[in-house]
Amino acid sequence: MEWLEEWQMLPYTSPYSDGSHLDPRTDESEKRIVGVFHELLHLTVGKKTERKNVSNLRRPLSLPHKFTKVFERHPGIFYISKKSDTQTVLLREAYDRYNLVHKHPLVEFREKLASVMGEGFLDRSRGLYKKEKSWGTDPGEEIDSARNSSRDESDSKDLLSEYDSEEGHQEPC
Repeated sequence: MEWLEEWQMLPYTSPYSDGSHLDPRTDESEKRIVGVFHELLHLTVGKKTERKNVSNLRRPLSLPHKFTKVFERHPGIFYISKKSDTQTVLLREAYDRYNLVHKHPLVEFREKLASVMGEGFLDRSRGLYKKEKSWGTDPGEEIDSARNSSRDESDSKDLLSEYDSEEGHQEPC
């Protein structure tokens, strides 16, 4: 804990300023790296990203090798999820347990889309689908319309029969 208190007392170097003058082995450099990733994660819609995406930013941001160690050294700021063999870095202050504190409209849209896709997948696995789907109708109506379509075809043949005349009708050879 003493190290953390000393680290918090270090001068703050803005993540937007040039940090090339800082020695990459110092705590001041580490504090700048934490600030850079804090800002970067704040700019993302979900306040999280995969660790490999962050690793790809090393050169453009002029960061030292092994800079992703800051995620492990600062668990109060960052959280690393290792779900499904994918390491995802989350900004802790943006989450309350498992939920984003301030959801961006795109996050809500993604969640709804995932829910609808999951529901469709379950329906498909249960065999509750049709090859042709008419958009904007109730699924119950589609089933009823499929049942009634065979009746409609036979009714339409009867309606057309009164227009058949024997004069124009030729037998196939």
